Amino acid sequence: MTDLPELPQRPVRIESVDLDGDEIIAAVLEGEGVAVPIRLVCDALGLATQPQSDRLREHDVLSQGLRVVKVPIGGRIRSVLAIMHTHIAFWLATITPSQVRDDVRPKLVRYQKELVVVLNALYGPAIPTLPLNSPATTDTALIPTEIHQQLAATVRELRTLRDVLLASLAEQHATREQVGSIDDRLQTVEDVVEDLRQIVKISAVQAEYIQRSIKRIAIRYLQRTNTTINTYERLFAQFKIDMGIPRYDALPASKYDRALAWLHQQAATLLPDDPDALPPHQEQLI
Repeated sequence: MTDLPELPQRPVRIESVDLDGDEIIAAVLEGEGVAVPIRLVCDALGLATQPQSDRLREHDVLSQGLRVVKVPIGGRIRSVLAIMHTHIAFWLATITPSQVRDDVRPKLVRYQKELVVVLNALYGPAIPTLPLNSPATTDTALIPTEIHQQLAATVRELRTLRDVLLASLAEQHATREQVGSIDDRLQTVEDVVEDLRQIVKISAVQAEYIQRSIKRIAIRYLQRTNTTINTYERLFAQFKIDMGIPRYDALPASKYDRALAWLHQQAATLLPDDPDALPPHQEQLI
Protein backbone atom coordinates (compact mmCIF):
# COMPACT_ATOMS: atom_id res chain seq x y z
CA MET A 1 0.00 0.00 0.00
CA THR A 2 1.88 3.07 -1.23
CA ASP A 3 -0.81 5.45 -2.57
CA LEU A 4 -1.28 7.41 0.67
CA PRO A 5 -0.18 10.97 -0.08
CA GLU A 6 -2.42 12.72 2.44
CA LEU A 7 -0.78 11.09 5.46
CA PRO A 8 2.84 12.14 6.26
CA GLN A 9 5.48 9.43 6.45
CA ARG A 10 7.38 9.22 9.72
CA PRO A 11 10.91 8.02 10.65
CA VAL A 12 10.49 4.96 12.85
CA ARG A 13 12.23 2.32 14.95
CA ILE A 14 11.00 -1.21 14.25
CA GLU A 15 10.04 -3.55 17.09
CA SER A 16 7.94 -6.70 17.60
CA VAL A 17 4.82 -6.53 19.75
CA ASP A 18 2.39 -9.15 21.03
CA LEU A 19 -1.22 -8.79 19.87
CA ASP A 20 -3.12 -11.22 22.09
CA GLY A 21 -0.65 -14.02 21.44
CA ASP A 22 0.25 -13.02 17.86
CA GLU A 23 3.73 -11.54 17.30
CA ILE A 24 3.62 -8.71 14.75
CA ILE A 25 5.95 -5.93 13.59
CA ALA A 26 5.30 -2.43 14.90
CA ALA A 27 6.85 1.00 14.34
CA VAL A 28 7.86 3.21 17.27
CA LEU A 29 7.14 6.87 16.47
CA GLU A 30 9.14 9.31 18.57
CA GLY A 31 6.86 11.39 20.76
CA GLU A 32 3.68 9.47 19.84
CA GLY A 33 3.94 5.77 20.62
CA VAL A 34 3.64 2.55 18.65
CA ALA A 35 2.00 2.24 15.23
CA VAL A 36 0.96 -1.20 13.95
CA PRO A 37 0.53 -1.82 10.20
CA ILE A 38 -3.14 -2.35 9.30
CA ARG A 39 -2.22 -5.20 6.96
CA LEU A 40 -0.53 -7.20 9.72
CA VAL A 41 -3.49 -6.83 12.08
CA CYS A 42 -5.89 -7.82 9.31
CA ASP A 43 -3.75 -10.84 8.44
CA ALA A 44 -3.75 -11.90 12.09
CA LEU A 45 -7.54 -11.59 12.24
CA GLY A 46 -8.26 -13.02 8.79
CA LEU A 47 -9.75 -9.78 7.47
CA ALA A 48 -9.44 -8.20 4.04
CA THR A 49 -7.04 -5.27 4.35
CA GLN A 50 -8.49 -2.82 1.82
CA PRO A 51 -12.07 -2.70 3.19
CA GLN A 52 -10.76 -2.21 6.71
CA SER A 53 -8.38 0.54 5.55
CA ASP A 54 -11.21 2.33 3.75
CA ARG A 55 -13.47 2.05 6.80
CA LEU A 56 -10.75 3.39 9.10
CA ARG A 57 -10.13 6.37 6.82
CA GLU A 58 -13.84 7.23 6.79
CA HIS A 59 -14.23 6.92 10.57
CA ASP A 60 -14.18 10.29 12.36
CA VAL A 61 -12.32 8.93 15.39
CA LEU A 62 -10.24 6.02 14.11
CA SER A 63 -8.89 8.06 11.18
CA GLN A 64 -7.13 10.31 13.69
CA GLY A 65 -4.95 7.35 14.73
CA LEU A 66 -3.72 6.52 11.21
CA ARG A 67 -0.12 7.02 10.12
CA VAL A 68 2.02 6.04 7.13
CA VAL A 69 5.27 4.29 8.14
CA LYS A 70 8.05 2.36 6.43
CA VAL A 71 8.45 -1.18 7.76
CA PRO A 72 10.04 -4.43 6.49
CA ILE A 73 7.37 -6.68 4.98
CA GLY A 74 8.14 -9.70 2.82
CA GLY A 75 11.84 -8.91 2.76
CA ARG A 76 11.30 -5.36 1.47
CA ILE A 77 10.86 -1.92 3.06
CA ARG A 78 7.34 -0.73 2.28
CA SER A 79 5.28 2.37 3.04
CA VAL A 80 2.13 1.10 4.72
CA LEU A 81 -0.91 2.41 6.54
CA ALA A 82 -0.63 1.88 10.28
CA ILE A 83 -2.78 2.60 13.32
CA MET A 84 -1.55 3.99 16.63
CA HIS A 85 -1.71 1.68 19.64
CA THR A 86 -4.08 4.14 21.32
CA HIS A 87 -6.78 3.38 18.73
CA ILE A 88 -6.39 -0.40 18.31
CA ALA A 89 -8.67 -1.28 21.23
CA PHE A 90 -11.49 0.84 19.81
CA TRP A 91 -10.93 -0.52 16.31
CA LEU A 92 -11.21 -4.12 17.55
CA ALA A 93 -14.47 -3.19 19.27
CA THR A 94 -15.98 -2.15 15.90
CA ILE A 95 -15.14 -5.41 14.08
CA THR A 96 -17.93 -7.94 13.66
CA PRO A 97 -16.70 -11.28 15.10
CA SER A 98 -18.27 -13.30 12.29
CA GLN A 99 -15.88 -11.63 9.83
CA VAL A 100 -12.69 -12.93 11.44
CA ARG A 101 -11.03 -16.36 11.31
CA ASP A 102 -12.66 -19.17 13.26
CA ASP A 103 -9.65 -19.60 15.56
CA VAL A 104 -9.58 -15.86 16.31
CA ARG A 105 -13.30 -15.36 16.83
CA PRO A 106 -13.42 -16.56 20.48
CA LYS A 107 -10.64 -14.12 21.40
CA LEU A 108 -12.45 -11.22 19.77
CA VAL A 109 -15.78 -12.14 21.34
CA ARG A 110 -14.16 -12.43 24.79
CA TYR A 111 -12.46 -9.07 24.33
CA GLN A 112 -15.67 -7.33 23.25
CA LYS A 113 -17.57 -8.82 26.19
CA GLU A 114 -14.93 -7.52 28.58
CA LEU A 115 -15.08 -4.16 26.84
CA VAL A 116 -18.83 -3.96 27.42
CA VAL A 117 -18.23 -4.38 31.16
CA VAL A 118 -15.42 -1.83 31.25
CA LEU A 119 -17.34 0.79 29.26
CA ASN A 120 -20.38 0.34 31.44
CA ALA A 121 -18.20 0.69 34.53
CA LEU A 122 -16.75 3.92 33.17
CA TYR A 123 -19.74 5.56 31.54
CA GLY A 124 -22.83 3.56 32.51
CA PRO A 125 -25.40 4.82 35.02
CA ALA A 126 -24.83 3.95 38.68
CA ILE A 127 -27.63 1.47 39.38
CA PRO A 128 -28.15 0.53 43.06
CA THR A 129 -27.91 -3.12 44.05
CA LEU A 130 -31.27 -4.90 43.60
CA PRO A 131 -32.67 -7.13 46.35
CA LEU A 132 -32.09 -10.85 45.91
CA ASN A 133 -35.84 -11.53 45.71
CA SER A 134 -36.39 -8.88 43.08
CA PRO A 135 -37.89 -10.28 39.89
CA ALA A 136 -35.37 -8.21 37.94
CA THR A 137 -32.47 -10.20 39.45
CA THR A 138 -31.54 -12.60 36.64
CA ASP A 139 -28.36 -13.75 34.89
CA THR A 140 -28.56 -10.60 32.77
CA ALA A 141 -29.03 -8.22 35.71
CA LEU A 142 -27.10 -4.95 35.61
CA ILE A 143 -23.75 -4.73 37.43
CA PRO A 144 -24.21 -3.68 41.10
CA THR A 145 -22.83 -0.33 42.19
CA GLU A 146 -20.01 -1.91 44.22
CA ILE A 147 -18.73 -3.88 41.22
CA HIS A 148 -19.20 -0.79 39.10
CA GLN A 149 -16.95 1.16 41.44
CA GLN A 150 -14.35 -1.63 41.58
CA LEU A 151 -14.16 -1.79 37.80
CA ALA A 152 -13.82 1.97 37.56
CA ALA A 153 -11.00 1.88 40.12
CA THR A 154 -9.27 -0.94 38.18
CA VAL A 155 -9.49 1.02 34.96
CA ARG A 156 -8.00 4.08 36.68
CA GLU A 157 -5.14 1.92 38.00
CA LEU A 158 -4.53 0.53 34.52
CA ARG A 159 -4.45 4.04 33.11
CA THR A 160 -1.98 5.10 35.78
CA LEU A 161 0.17 2.06 35.02
CA ARG A 162 0.06 2.87 31.32
CA ASP A 163 1.14 6.46 31.99
CA VAL A 164 3.99 5.22 34.21
CA LEU A 165 5.15 2.80 31.51
CA LEU A 166 5.02 5.46 28.83
CA ALA A 167 6.94 7.86 31.09
CA SER A 168 9.51 5.13 31.75
CA LEU A 169 9.95 4.54 28.03
CA ALA A 170 10.39 8.28 27.51
CA GLU A 171 13.01 8.39 30.29
CA GLN A 172 14.87 5.44 28.77
CA HIS A 173 14.90 7.18 25.41
CA ALA A 174 16.14 10.40 27.04
CA THR A 175 18.84 8.43 28.87
CA ARG A 176 19.99 6.82 25.62
CA GLU A 177 20.19 10.28 24.03
CA GLN A 178 22.15 11.62 27.02
CA VAL A 179 24.59 8.69 26.85
CA GLY A 180 25.03 9.27 23.13
CA SER A 181 25.66 12.98 23.78
CA ILE A 182 28.24 12.14 26.46
CA ASP A 183 29.96 9.70 24.08
CA ASP A 184 30.10 12.40 21.41
CA ARG A 185 31.55 14.92 23.87
CA LEU A 186 34.06 12.37 25.15
CA GLN A 187 35.16 11.64 21.59
CA THR A 188 35.54 15.38 21.03
CA VAL A 189 37.71 15.69 24.14
CA GLU A 190 39.84 12.73 23.03
CA ASP A 191 40.25 14.32 19.61
CA VAL A 192 41.31 17.60 21.22
CA VAL A 193 43.82 15.78 23.44
CA GLU A 194 45.26 14.00 20.42
CA ASP A 195 45.48 17.29 18.53
CA LEU A 196 47.30 18.84 21.50
CA ARG A 197 49.72 15.94 21.58
CA GLN A 198 50.52 16.68 17.95
CA ILE A 199 51.07 20.38 18.75
CA VAL A 200 52.79 20.23 22.14
CA LYS A 201 56.52 19.65 21.86
CA ILE A 202 58.70 17.45 24.06
CA SER A 203 60.13 18.90 27.26
CA ALA A 204 63.62 20.26 27.60
CA VAL A 205 64.60 17.17 29.60
CA GLN A 206 63.40 14.86 26.85
CA ALA A 207 65.10 16.91 24.14
CA GLU A 208 68.36 16.82 26.11
CA TYR A 209 68.12 13.02 26.43
CA ILE A 210 67.68 12.61 22.67
CA GLN A 211 70.66 14.84 21.96
CA ARG A 212 72.82 13.08 24.57
CA SER A 213 71.84 9.63 23.26
CA ILE A 214 72.71 10.41 19.63
CA LYS A 215 75.99 11.96 20.71
CA ARG A 216 76.86 8.93 22.87
CA ILE A 217 76.11 6.48 20.05
CA ALA A 218 78.25 8.52 17.65
CA ILE A 219 81.22 8.76 20.04
CA ARG A 220 81.21 5.07 20.98
CA TYR A 221 80.79 4.08 17.32
CA LEU A 222 83.78 6.30 16.39
CA GLN A 223 85.88 4.74 19.16
CA ARG A 224 85.02 1.24 17.99
CA THR A 225 85.48 1.73 14.22
CA ASN A 226 87.97 4.62 13.96
CA THR A 227 85.84 5.90 11.07
CA THR A 228 86.39 9.36 9.63
CA ILE A 229 82.68 9.84 8.89
CA ASN A 230 80.90 12.39 11.04
CA THR A 231 78.50 9.90 12.57
CA TYR A 232 77.02 12.49 14.93
CA GLU A 233 75.78 14.76 12.12
CA ARG A 234 74.65 11.78 10.04
CA LEU A 235 72.55 10.37 12.91
CA PHE A 236 71.00 13.75 13.69
CA ALA A 237 70.10 14.27 10.04
CA GLN A 238 68.57 10.81 9.78
CA PHE A 239 66.65 11.35 13.04
CA LYS A 240 65.04 14.55 11.73
CA ILE A 241 64.14 12.89 8.43
CA ASP A 242 62.58 9.83 10.08
CA MET A 243 60.65 11.94 12.62
CA GLY A 244 59.58 14.52 10.01
CA ILE A 245 60.83 17.53 12.01
CA PRO A 246 63.18 20.46 11.26
CA ARG A 247 65.15 20.08 14.51
CA TYR A 248 65.24 17.55 17.32
CA ASP A 249 63.68 19.83 20.00
CA ALA A 250 60.64 20.38 17.72
CA LEU A 251 59.59 16.75 18.16
CA PRO A 252 55.84 16.48 19.08
CA ALA A 253 55.18 14.87 22.46
CA SER A 254 53.10 12.21 20.73
CA LYS A 255 56.24 10.99 18.87
CA TYR A 256 58.52 10.69 21.89
CA ASP A 257 58.01 6.94 22.30
CA ARG A 258 58.73 6.51 18.61
CA ALA A 259 61.93 8.54 19.05
CA LEU A 260 63.07 6.29 21.91
CA ALA A 261 62.44 3.23 19.76
CA TRP A 262 64.51 4.84 16.98
CA LEU A 263 67.43 5.39 19.39
CA HIS A 264 67.32 1.77 20.55
CA GLN A 265 67.27 0.58 16.95
CA GLN A 266 70.34 2.71 16.04
CA ALA A 267 72.22 1.51 19.12
CA ALA A 268 71.44 -2.13 18.31
CA THR A 269 72.54 -1.64 14.70
CA LEU A 270 75.75 0.33 15.25
CA LEU A 271 76.76 -1.07 18.64
CA PRO A 272 75.12 -4.52 18.86
CA ASP A 273 77.35 -5.80 21.70
CA ASP A 274 77.46 -2.59 23.74
CA PRO A 275 74.98 -2.61 26.68
CA ASP A 276 75.96 0.98 27.50
CA ALA A 277 75.36 2.37 24.02
CA LEU A 278 72.56 4.57 25.40
CA PRO A 279 72.66 6.70 28.55
CA PRO A 280 70.33 5.75 31.44
CA HIS A 281 66.74 6.72 30.66
CA GLN A 282 65.42 8.32 33.85
CA GLU A 283 63.43 11.39 32.82
CA GLN A 284 59.63 11.25 32.95
CA LEU A 285 57.36 11.90 30.01
CA ILE A 286 55.71 15.29 30.54
